[in-house]
Amino acid sequence: MKWIKYQIHTTTQYAGIIGDILCESGINGYEITDHVPLSEKEEKQMYTDIPADLGFNDGSSILTFYTEAPGNNDSTFFSTGSSLRDEDIHDTKDIVHPDELIGRIKSRITAMQEFIPVPVPEINYSVEDDADWKDKWKENFKPFRIADNIIIKPTWEEVPADARQDDIILEIDPGSAFGTGTHETTKLCLLSLKNYITPESDILDAGCGSGILAISALLCGAKSAFCLDIDPSAVESTLENARINNIDPGRIKAFKANILEDTDIITKNHEGLFDIAVANILADVIVLLASHIGRYIKDNGLFISSGILAEKAGVVEEALLNNNFKILGKNTLGEWVSFIALKQ
Repeated sequence: MKWIKYQIHTTTQYAGIIGDILCESGINGYEITDHVPLSEKEEKQMYTDIPADLGFNDGSSILTFYTEAPGNNDSTFFSTGSSLRDEDIHDTKDIVHPDELIGRIKSRITAMQEFIPVPVPEINYSVEDDADWKDKWKENFKPFRIADNIIIKPTWEEVPADARQDDIILEIDPGSAFGTGTHETTKLCLLSLKNYITPESDILDAGCGSGILAISALLCGAKSAFCLDIDPSAVESTLENARINNIDPGRIKAFKANILEDTDIITKNHEGLFDIAVANILADVIVLLASHIGRYIKDNGLFISSGILAEKAGVVEEALLNNNFKILGKNTLGEWVSFIALKQ
């Protein structure tokens, strides 16, 4: 598919104003790139594997947006980016050349100068094919060892040369679902889970993402896994990754559901209680989940939680203790904490 990529070069002072002008012009979304340092609070709130490398803050800002080329077979005229497009591509009432769209944006900025001294920015564009960039992120997702005998391998990569004969190779294709397994929270959760799995373990994964924890548990010998996620793409990804790893369909189930609200989803689709429940989410959600998830866990069963910033560990621990859980273990990796709790 062909797209038009526009870039507006301005300053951080006026990026927000120009963004408002884009919205008024029918541009439904844009990205701002600058070098403004993140505050300590913002850095801790970011759920990312790779620290931001912002570089030197020179006050510059770039607004980037894309418009689709109607029909994707004509590089002469392009849409203004409105999501409301005429079905007849030959009706050019709302179709303009990029130079005309740029002219409209600059004219609107010039008109604003009567009230605010917004400099007219440099605006350029290029024609791009999404085949060139939609899978660009895959270049940085390589096989890695997440535990002593577990290697996570993207489906498009070869088994690493240092893999041992007894290693468990978990193939993963995250698709549009969250979760490649590279984050510290996933590793914390999996290392704890791995130590308690038996051939009779029945696992509940609340917030399964791409299914890494559930599938890892099954590859390590767990009996079954029941997965929930509020994102339908996560459910699809989990089941597809289970298929890729040759998991018997009878050993894994996945449903789109919010465990805090869809209270019947488990009881209607699973018999009995679970030996282990895992939740690699965020601290605030785990606090809410602590008063809820115990009803699905056997007595003396485990609740393994992760995705908890160290500064919020105390709040999570208190919630667990107040809901009939006994803390068996607390593990830390970087800024993240994981709890192993026994249901009493």
